[in-house]
Amino acid sequence: MNFKRSICLASLLAVCGISAVNAVSSQRGFAIVVDPKSYAEAKNEISAYAQSVENMGLKTITVIDKWCIPDSIRAELKKLYDDKKTPIEGAVFIGDIPIPMIRDAQHLTSAFKMNQETFPREESSVPSDRFYDDFDLKFKYLDHDSVNVLYHYYSLLPESPQYLKPEIYSGRIKPLEDGKSNKYDLLRRYLKKVVRQKNTQNIVDQYLYFSGHGYVSESMMARIDEKGAILQNFPWMQQQASGIDYIDHKRDKAVKTRLMSELQRKDLDIALLHHHGDAEIEYLNNLPDPKSIPEAIDLVKMYLRDVARSHVKKGLNPDSVMHRVSKNLSDVPLEWFDGAFDPEVIKKDSIYNRELDLYVDDFSRFTPNSRMVMLDACFNGSFHKGKYIAGAYIFDEGETAVVLANSVNVLQDKWTDRYVGMMGLGMKAGYMVQYNPYLEGHLFGDPTYAFTPAVKIFDVNEAIASKPASWWKKQLDNPYPAVQVMALRKLADAGIIDSKAILDIYKSNKSEVVRLECLVLLSQFDDDNFVKCLDMAVNDSYEMVQRFAVNFIAKRGDESLARALVSLAVTNNTAERTEFAVKQAAALYPEDILVNEFNKQFDPSNFVDGEKVGEAIKSALKIYANSFRVKDVENIISNDTAVTVAKKLNAIRTIRNSHMHYYVPQLLLYVENCDNAEVQVALLEALGWFRNSFRHKEISDVAIRMSKNTALPQQVRDEALKTYNRIEDNRL
Repeated sequence: MNFKRSICLASLLAVCGISAVNAVSSQRGFAIVVDPKSYAEAKNEISAYAQSVENMGLKTITVIDKWCIPDSIRAELKKLYDDKKTPIEGAVFIGDIPIPMIRDAQHLTSAFKMNQETFPREESSVPSDRFYDDFDLKFKYLDHDSVNVLYHYYSLLPESPQYLKPEIYSGRIKPLEDGKSNKYDLLRRYLKKVVRQKNTQNIVDQYLYFSGHGYVSESMMARIDEKGAILQNFPWMQQQASGIDYIDHKRDKAVKTRLMSELQRKDLDIALLHHHGDAEIEYLNNLPDPKSIPEAIDLVKMYLRDVARSHVKKGLNPDSVMHRVSKNLSDVPLEWFDGAFDPEVIKKDSIYNRELDLYVDDFSRFTPNSRMVMLDACFNGSFHKGKYIAGAYIFDEGETAVVLANSVNVLQDKWTDRYVGMMGLGMKAGYMVQYNPYLEGHLFGDPTYAFTPAVKIFDVNEAIASKPASWWKKQLDNPYPAVQVMALRKLADAGIIDSKAILDIYKSNKSEVVRLECLVLLSQFDDDNFVKCLDMAVNDSYEMVQRFAVNFIAKRGDESLARALVSLAVTNNTAERTEFAVKQAAALYPEDILVNEFNKQFDPSNFVDGEKVGEAIKSALKIYANSFRVKDVENIISNDTAVTVAKKLNAIRTIRNSHMHYYVPQLLLYVENCDNAEVQVALLEALGWFRNSFRHKEISDVAIRMSKNTALPQQVRDEALKTYNRIEDNRL
């Protein structure tokens, strides 16, 4: 047994267990899971926090972690959830609670696809509390990390459900360990903050959204339409006293100070920040667009200095590096490299670059007060590390109570603020993750945190927890779009609304967010109504619906949708991110299908120099259709001994994102007859991503057959079963 774990167990024999704090008569409960040291250090604050939760009508159960093993905590939470008198609806993990590091479940993330074989397991696993809040998932325990003592590695089993549907909501309150602050002081301060906030009235009437460099192709149309969606979610914010503020990274050469100042506003309620990120960094600006020739030259010089330094760090000779780079860049003057290795210039460049982004250490310079922050970025929620951006927000001295963030990288085209409109009506923050779950997505802070309802319609938390589907059906006519969105979700989960009814709502509803919910729900149905919706959605007035529709067309792939796809390709003013999605989707269709559709649709009279434009579009479609993805498939199915196993595996990884639907028959024939187990496992795993494909039934038929074939190695049979379950599970 690990030494730290044995000490943990020995120290708790007399004091650990489950204790009801201020037990009250209640229909539902809430679990506070805390490690013994944190409990001892913040007992009074935890007690006050528990009382503040009970004041919301929940019975709190404090579970002191006497096991230090995720399985035991999960079993305890499941027992509390199954309690017939006061089943828990949520849980919070305070302090040093074990961290499940999930493997073999990358399909449950939005974008994480790191090679588990070549990267260290601490990097290629997903830190995730879905282990604790989704009780249906089945895992195999792998190992406990002897260095990072909170890490416990698990593999998702083939027989497990292959989708996420948490039974409870959850949140993490894990203090920073930055070597500067006492983490228990941070914990006590945070708990006092949320208790104080629960005794204040605060409606959502001040909202900030931000867009960093390179995000969603820097589409201004995406950001313009986003404001319309915000007003749909919070219609009372159209009043004069309310405010929706937007900051674009191009507003300033270094927008960091402006953003920090906005986040520091004492009246700010919600901030949604779209940008790239890392565990300790929010990437805000790129190098600025030059406004003059001298400014452009200065930026080139800075770039050249950086290139020279990076090459020298690799052990290369500085002079040879500068001459080679100069030659490759059309013989830029060698003097433009001046200062590359001058300590003062290095320091100046470093300071300049650091001001382009927001770092954990920058939180000593400002005090974020936005009550809720949504970080639409990679790695900002890497709570398994000592320092992480999400933790910097909630453990600062300011008023930030909850943060939504991701423990690994995340898809840019993700509906990060799905159901956020319900927050304005008083919904608990924990439901934001429970009803929009990803393996990487987490809530940091108090999951019972809620704003004061801006309008009084009904108790939204009571409704979410206990109202029957028949009640929610009546809410489809509710005047608030956010309620309609939640009603659609509730009815779909209950299985009492069919795809035809959802499609009819899509056709008739005036709300952008309601139509987007309809589209996303229809993606769970394997029928013509989903296809009909996609055919219409590419022309939706809301950019996000249009963009999601194109992404779904790429995942679906059938020929009937080529018309809708090409219609955007021949549109003169398609939004940047939607245009990007069109290019990605076009690469998954055969050339003849795209060209035939182009010939039917293109009208040169709609364009200046129409014939020239037409030839350019047609040429581009041909290039997309014959991209490297076709070569990848040919390498996968090749029997040429010159195509190595390593080359096949690299090609297989590309089709996880690029669903080559029209090559599925060849891929299935190959995977079933291939005599290399490693290749079979990899290809079966990749085909498991084809859940929305019009050929998904062909894949699942082969997968289930292979899973029962005793002549195949067990690892191949296991992956085949997992692929079958991934494709067939959770169809509405």
